[in-house]
Amino acid sequence: MKVYFKTVGCRVNQVETQSLTEKFVSLGYETASVPGEADIVVVNSCSVTEYADRDTFNFIKRTVASHPKARLVVTGCIATLNPQKILELAPGAAVFPNADKEKIPYQLAGIPPKENFFSVGGFSGHTRAFIKIQDGCNLKCSYCLVPSARSEIKSKTAAAALAEIKNLIGAGFKEIVLCGTRLGMYKCPETAKGLAGLMGEIFGLSGDFRIRFSSLEPGEVSEELAAVLKGGGERFCDYFHLPLQAGSDAVLKAMGRPYTSGEYLKKLDILRKNFKEPGLFADVIAGYPTETEEQFAETLAFVEECFFAGLHVFRFSRRPGTRAYALKPLPPEIVRERAERLRVLDAGMRASYAASMCGRSLKVLVLRTGRKGAFDGEIPDLETRPHAKGGDCGPKAVFAADSENKSRQTLGLASNFLNVSLKEKIQPGSFVKVRILGVSGGSCSGEPVQPWP
Repeated sequence: MKVYFKTVGCRVNQVETQSLTEKFVSLGYETASVPGEADIVVVNSCSVTEYADRDTFNFIKRTVASHPKARLVVTGCIATLNPQKILELAPGAAVFPNADKEKIPYQLAGIPPKENFFSVGGFSGHTRAFIKIQDGCNLKCSYCLVPSARSEIKSKTAAAALAEIKNLIGAGFKEIVLCGTRLGMYKCPETAKGLAGLMGEIFGLSGDFRIRFSSLEPGEVSEELAAVLKGGGERFCDYFHLPLQAGSDAVLKAMGRPYTSGEYLKKLDILRKNFKEPGLFADVIAGYPTETEEQFAETLAFVEECFFAGLHVFRFSRRPGTRAYALKPLPPEIVRERAERLRVLDAGMRASYAASMCGRSLKVLVLRTGRKGAFDGEIPDLETRPHAKGGDCGPKAVFAADSENKSRQTLGLASNFLNVSLKEKIQPGSFVKVRILGVSGGSCSGEPVQPWP
């Protein structure tokens, strides 16, 4: 029996799919590379935006039409929030809400389920490994369905997390990304240790590795946590993704975000006090229904004041079941124009941040090698959502196009989340010390100084 997996959405979904894959394989199933080869098609859905819904529903319709003999299994956030829509499209589908997701392989095999908080032993197709240590959110943001789809707040035990990380280090993974719906709410159910306590234990493990966080809510940043992370030295990546959503206090209040712009700035100050030029990234929503042009201008000004390393720009998406759904949306052309202005700002900040690394030596994890010319032009951010390019807006004196990109053969990732290209072929999955010599857009190029000790 062969199983094909379609995953839509966040890192947590991707980790859960990896764990489900391993469970199916342990029960004697094989994985299929395309739906047409599969006896079972598992869809792990997302409902954070209307585009995620559309992607899932279109895939379900195509699968039913093209592969009617395959058993269709749908899980994830849409299966939790809107199972009736799935059954309208595919009456024979098996629908599992998030709470039952980990039971799927066992239920299909007809044996008692074994749950281990979606632990993984590797990560197919990736140089880096991702593990889930926390689930659930209780924020009351007016635009978000996640608290409805993942309402139970729970955490993996510290012992299980440490064992999983040890196993991944032993399997050769040198970067491990900790994921959670609200990562900063981690609390070991056995010892009551929080994220800072867990990180202290992780840093005590042996091996050549580093840890990266997926994201943190601003309120989850504290002096205590920052001090522990700083104490991890090179074992912790100086990268932080702190969702902002808006830089106007009036819009933040309307969104139900639990902080002001001033409080957000204080969190950035804590991180910058403990880390030298960390890679600071943020989500921003363009076109919230109550956002005026003046309030959007406040967001632009605030984002510039924060001087992020980059933004993830989202257009407001109306989600049935949220408070913001009842609000009259802004005209689509206004939303698109505001999103584009944010993306132009994003391109400039990415370029300026990359340029600030010139002359520095960075610890880089080699992600992949390729043929000559494989990385022509600006190197894509391989593991984040793509953005529309707005052009280079940084200081022109610092950057020139990398005329040698055609000979670049290796792509790596610095601890601060900058993409780094090299001429030399270097084994993927290894650390190398790189001196940054040039930039192109938001990416860097350099030369290896030495293998990282």
